[in-house]
This record gives sequence, structure tokens and C-alpha cells, in this order.
Amino acid sequence: MKHALFLIPLAAALLASCAHYQAHPLSAESSAAAFAGRSLNDPGLRQFLTEQKASQGAWDVNRLALAAAYFHPDVTLARAEAEETTAAIKTAKQRPNPVFTFGPQYASFHRNTLTPWFLAGNVFYQIETAGKRAHRTEQALAAAEAARWRVSARAWAARSRVRLAMLDLHSARENIRLLEIEQKLHDEAIKKLTAQMEAGDVSPFELTQARLALNRTRLALQDAQKLSSTAEARLAAAVGVPLAAFKSVTLDFSAFSRLPVQSSSAARRLALTHRADLMALLAEYAAAESALRLEYARQYPDVRLGPGFDYNQGQNRWQLGVSFELPVNGNRGPIAQAEAKRKSAEARFQAQQDAIQGELNIALAAYAASRQKAQTAASLSQEAGVAAATTKRMVEAGELSPLELTRRQLEASTASLARMAAEIEAQNAAGALEDAMQARL
Repeated sequence: MKHALFLIPLAAALLASCAHYQAHPLSAESSAAAFAGRSLNDPGLRQFLTEQKASQGAWDVNRLALAAAYFHPDVTLARAEAEETTAAIKTAKQRPNPVFTFGPQYASFHRNTLTPWFLAGNVFYQIETAGKRAHRTEQALAAAEAARWRVSARAWAARSRVRLAMLDLHSARENIRLLEIEQKLHDEAIKKLTAQMEAGDVSPFELTQARLALNRTRLALQDAQKLSSTAEARLAAAVGVPLAAFKSVTLDFSAFSRLPVQSSSAARRLALTHRADLMALLAEYAAAESALRLEYARQYPDVRLGPGFDYNQGQNRWQLGVSFELPVNGNRGPIAQAEAKRKSAEARFQAQQDAIQGELNIALAAYAASRQKAQTAASLSQEAGVAAATTKRMVEAGELSPLELTRRQLEASTASLARMAAEIEAQNAAGALEDAMQARL
């Protein structure tokens, strides 16, 4: 038994090298309270914005998109999944642990023997062959890269939601401003028509039509006010913060005043070679390729060396054992599975690339058409404004009645609303094109 005393320090050393578990309790109440306390002045967010070189500036689409990448649960989940996949690299790089066996025996009939105990110990070392560890590591690295690309894809999806919510909020606020102007003009028109009807210059029908137009404007104004409230709530949800976080910040909508020209060739290059979801599928294909190489390498068996010691009847005997699997089946089944997985990974990549082609063609056509429509609406609105200014000069010269000026101003207001609607439509098309490219115009 004295020969077994060396096991005690060995066991102590092994136990000392073990990692220690750390508890991390999760509470629904604490999580809800943490969400309620989120703010755009969060120190962690400020540090993140500094790292992204966006610590200064107004809260526009791009800066709020970075806040969404920091706060939104979809991106947080993708980031946690990426960390989980990255942790697998350490496992893939590990060499197999040696296996120690110790089997003491006691002989009950030990007459004329030095000791009734028989002691035997072995240590088995597994030697991986054919580069299995390298292939396993390559597979884990490719899977981690795919997970990182999925984080980028989730971050872009978060940006898309932020942009859409900001565009809805901008549209609602602009419509409120224009509809309030139009409502005042309708009120003026009704007052003037009422006076003229009392004088017998206009019919009651014309006054009724003006009142109906006023009612439609009031209902449209209420719809715009409702959209403004809901859009602000959607923006907070898109960023991943409570609605109260926007009470103390000023939003910058200046990005929605531009409709830049986008080259179709550049858009196609970005969409087909740089989209994050496409790059994730490409990395998954690389992982499947590495998995296939690993299965081919597993045709060659690993070697297990088993040096051992045997103490028997006072004799110290040393042993050296060698063992390995006999590759009878040639690992054909797993190889066939790995080849099929590689083929399906290739098909997923090509299917996504083909789908992007169609999505991009639609987005390019829609953006070009809506951009042209916005330019036409702007031209018509400018013409209506010029007509209203001309009418005003004629009224001041006594050539036309004040009611005619109000009518021209209403026409200009309607043209402004149409221009705004066309610009919002074009901005929606621009957002769809950005999503097809996963890049800013």
C-alpha cells in the first residue's frame, strides 16, 4: 500500500487546478427594473459609442442604431450566442486527457506470499492522428465567424427598425405641422364663404363642401397625432429603452431630407458580397468543409499508449500497451453525412444569394421610381406656392377677392402634403434598398 501513497499529492494537485463555479441568479423583477432604468446617458452606452467613434453628435438614425446594437435584446441574444460559439474553440483545441486506472486486488489465500495485495496502475495517452485537432479547430473557428456575422445581421435589422420608426415619427410630425396650417386655412375659407353666402354671393352647397373638407383635415390631423404617439413608442422599442428615455433628448431627422443617387453596380456588389447574413452562410459552409475534412481524417485511428506498473509478489513490473481501433467501416457513414451537410450549406448560400438578387432588383426599381415621383411632387408643390404668391399680389392690388387667395393657399397646402407623402414613400424605398444592400446609401 505504500506504493499508492503517491496518489494523494497527485489528486490534490488535480483538484487545485479545477475551475470554480460561480452562481449567477436570474430574477424577473430585477430584469424588469434594469430595463426601466435604461437611458441614452448610460455610461456603458457612452463607452460603446466612443469605441464606435460616435460619442458626439445629434441623436440621428445612425447614432440611435448604435444604441439599439447596444441595448436591443435581439442583438444581445446574438452576441451571447456568438460568445457561446467562440467558447467552443477552446474545447476544439484541447488535447484528450490521459486516463489513469488503478486496480488493487487482495488475495484471501496468501500462504507463503510476501503480501496479499496486488497493485496495478496504467496511464493511457491518446495520440490524435491525421490532423484531427487542427480540422476540429478550423470547424470551431468557422462556426464562431458565422456567429459573429449573425450579430452584424441582427444589428442591421435593429438599425432598420430604428430607421423605420424614426421615419414614421418624422412623417407624423411633419403631417401634423402641415395639417394644422391647412386647418387654419379651411377655417379662414369657411368664415369668408359664410360672409359671402349671407351676402348672396355663394351658394350653401359651396359652404357645405368647405366644411366637409375641414372635417377631413381634422380627422387626418388626429390620425397624424395618433401615429406620432405610436411611432415614438415604436422607436423606443426598436432601440430597446423605455419611452421615458426619449423625453430628455432631441431627435435629428435631417437624414430624411436627402435622397442620394445609388449606383446599381455598387449596390449589387455590396448586396452580393458584403451582406452579413450572406457572409454568415459562407462561414457556415467553411465550417461544413472543415467538418468533412475531420470525418475523412477519422478514417485513420488514433493511437492509445498505455504505460503501466504492476506490483505482484514483491516484483515491480513495468508495462507498455498500444491500442487503436481497427478501421473496418472506413468511417463511411459519417463521411456521407458530412458531405450531405456541406452540400446543403452550399445550397443555402446560393439560395440566399439568388433571393438577394430579386430583392435588390425590386428595391432599385422602387427607389428610382419613388425618387422621381418625389421630384415631381416637389416641382408641383413649388408651382402651387408660386401661384399662391402671385394671387396674393393680385389680391393686394384689388384684382381678386381674399377668398381666392385662401383657395390658392389651400391648393399649395395640399401640394405640400402630397410632396411630403411622396418624400416619405421615397424614404421608405430608400430604407428597403439599404436593407437589400445592408449598407447605407
